[in-house]
Amino acid sequence: MENTQVISAQDKVEKISKITLWALIGVSILVMALFLLVGYDTPYEENPKFVNPQLTDLLIIWTYALIILTAIATVAAVIYGFVNGGNKSKDEEKGMAGKTGIIAWGTCLASVVIGLIVGISNQNELLVYNTNKHATPTEIILTDTSMIVILVLTIVTIAATVFSMVTNKK
Repeated sequence: MENTQVISAQDKVEKISKITLWALIGVSILVMALFLLVGYDTPYEENPKFVNPQLTDLLIIWTYALIILTAIATVAAVIYGFVNGGNKSKDEEKGMAGKTGIIAWGTCLASVVIGLIVGISNQNELLVYNTNKHATPTEIILTDTSMIVILVLTIVTIAATVFSMVTNKK
């Protein structure tokens, strides 16, 4: 009798997780669509060759919200892992499931290295229009590096999500 209750609780947690994931993906798609479709091609006043999207603040706020939620979830998962550290199943330690931390940190580190290499090598071609006349080359390189890291991690996250959805047997 207890096993059916545990399975029911696990199913509820999985269902809540899926609903939360799809809600966050939906809101992210909506925010990105609004950013790209509403006033994206507004010319920049100081240099009309560049665009000044009207909803940049919305995109930045949504990004900060996702970062904060991710930080909270990460800390909660670490605490949960320490509290229930001895309860790992043998299946969890084998294969990809046991290596997700290494894969995630390795991808992050690799994207930072790639971003730094590209940022340093492309000092003449900036990814971001520099409106700050007093910006140092280091600040500009860090900005380019951050943008490349965001792009790489976004692509890897989308690929991992699609892979997870396709290979899910339920």
